[in-house]
Amino acid sequence: MTRSLTIVALILVFGAIVFAQTADPANLKINGVGLDSTYAQVIKALGKPLRDGRPVREECVGGHEKTVEYSGLKLYFMDEGGKTFKMDSFTVTSPKWLVSGVRVGDTPAVVKSRFGTKYTVDRRTDNGGLAWHYDIADETGTTTVIFKNGKVTEISSAFLMC
Repeated sequence: MTRSLTIVALILVFGAIVFAQTADPANLKINGVGLDSTYAQVIKALGKPLRDGRPVREECVGGHEKTVEYSGLKLYFMDEGGKTFKMDSFTVTSPKWLVSGVRVGDTPAVVKSRFGTKYTVDRRTDNGGLAWHYDIADETGTTTVIFKNGKVTEISSAFLMC
C-alpha cells in the first residue's frame, strides 16, 4: 500500500513538473517581451534596433503598421487605429534570441519540453524541413517552429488579422 502511494505521488509530482515547463504559444517571450507588447516595452527590453521602419497605412483593421529589425529578429507592429503600436508577430532566425527557453539550433526534444506536444506538422517544400504549428488558443494565431536537419532554424509567432 505504501509503495503504491509513493508511486502515485511521484507520478503527480513529475507530471506537474512536466506540465509546468511548457510555455503557452500565445505568451512566448524574448527578453521579457512578446505578442501584444508595446513598441516602448520592446525598445526598453531589446534596445535600439538595426532598422526601425516608418509607420505606413494598413487597410486590414484600419490604422498603421511598422516593422522593426534586430540581428536575427524581425518584429511586426500595428496600432489598429490607436496611438500605441503593439507587437502582432515576430520571427527569430538567430540563436542569439531565447524564445521562452527555445533557440535556433535546438532539437525537437527541447521544443517539445518547452512548448508541449499539441502541434500539427507539415513538410516544408521551401527548405526540405518540417514545420510544427502550435495554435494560439485565446487569440486567432499560430506559433510555428521550423526544423531542418533535426535543428530549429526559425521560430515565429503571429496573430492573424484578416
